[in-house]
Parts: sequence; structure tokens; C-alpha cells
Amino acid sequence: MLDGADIGTDIGVDIYPYLAGNAPLSQLLPEWVTDGGPSVIPDRLADPVVRQRIAAAWVDNAVPWTEITVAGGATDVLGRTIAELATGRDAVDVALDLIAAHGNAVIMTAGGRSPDDLRTVLHHDSSVVASDGLALDPDGPTGQGFPHPRSFGTFPRVLAGTGGLPLATAVHKATSTPARRVGLTDRGEVRRGQMADLVVLDMERLADRATFLHPRLFPAGVEHVLVAGTMVVENGSHPASRPGDVVRRAPTK
Repeated sequence: MLDGADIGTDIGVDIYPYLAGNAPLSQLLPEWVTDGGPSVIPDRLADPVVRQRIAAAWVDNAVPWTEITVAGGATDVLGRTIAELATGRDAVDVALDLIAAHGNAVIMTAGGRSPDDLRTVLHHDSSVVASDGLALDPDGPTGQGFPHPRSFGTFPRVLAGTGGLPLATAVHKATSTPARRVGLTDRGEVRRGQMADLVVLDMERLADRATFLHPRLFPAGVEHVLVAGTMVVENGSHPASRPGDVVRRAPTK
């Protein structure tokens, strides 16, 4: 990425402030196993020789089974690590059985990122803060399983100091910089002519509360939020207003 930027390529990166990621468990499979699409994977995983090759690849890559938690898809084992499920069994077989049974629907939360790497990327001029998250309703159909806490905690976490960014820099990386990056000309800044997407924070109380075990907890210290000028959080509570809409970039000339 840095080499590309050095020769004038318009390139950037987004990051969220967690050391663990969230993805289908099948992403751990070697590329040759998934060649041909998801429909071919169950038959391949039924072959003992294929399993042995996968096991060897995972040993070479030092897959940390104690840090890989089932976060979605396999409802009977949600919240448990592969290592916990492998009591009396090989962790490789447990993981492959889950993939064979659920395909890409079985979601993992996987640790292993470096705090130093997180800080380096977060402070780089080309990076922006993005949650890579989802719109989740704790009391609705999306209120099941163990999704990544990034959906509820990314922005309060960064603004409260995780990663060590100065507050003004953190605000820019979460608002105006990504807005410009994706071509949103009427959002991202507090000035005349911009959409009134505003947040009022109590910085002394601001803290993310979402965890990997309790991922749907709203942050503390978010006092008021306006979307397109309509109050959607008032004194920390949520009125019934839903003014959100699909946001489209300005047409390119």
C-alpha cells in the first residue's frame, strides 16, 4: 500500500480499534479447498486425505484455536471457542465439521492482531476509522448470536482514546475524511449547507460497553444524536424517530 502511494496511487485503508476480527470460519481454509465455490466444500471435507492436508496447513500457520469463538450460524455452540468444543477431540476436526455442516454461515471471532500494528495503522495519514459492522437491533431479529462488538463500540472506543489518537484527529478520521473518500459532499462537517448529522458527547463519561460476550450494549456518554436534523438519541434514550435513508455519493463529472 505504501509503495503504491509513493508512486501516486490513490489508496487508503480503514481500521477498527479491536485486536480480534469477525468472518466466516471457512476463511481459514486454504484457497485450494474453496476453489469451485461453497457447494464443493462439504464433499471435499468428507475426504480424509483432504482433511490431513488442511490440518498440516493449519499447523504451519499456527491457528490459535483458543482465540477462535463461534459467533454465529451454529446456534448450539454459540459463544464457545473451538478449543473448548474440542475436549476429547482434535480441534481441526471440530472446525471442519462445523464448516461442513453450516458452510459460510458459521461465523467466527478470531484474535491475534498486534496492538502495535493497530496503533501504527490508526495513526497513519491514509487511514480512516470504520466499524465494518452491521445495523443490529438488540430486541429484533438481528438480536441473536455473538456478533463483533465493533457495531456498537468502534467510534466511542476511538474517541475515548483507544489507540492514542488526539480527539480532533479521531473525529476527522471518523467523519469528514471518510466522507470525502467515498464522495459524500454534503456530510462529514459541521458547517452551513451540510446535513445536520450531529452527536453531543459527554467526554468524561464516554466509553464503549460492548464486549465479545455482551456485544449489543450501547456506549455510555452519548447524550444526543441527530440524523438529518432529527433527534434519534435524546438524553441518552432512543425516541421513535427513524429519519435514516440510503446515502448516495455525488455524481462524478
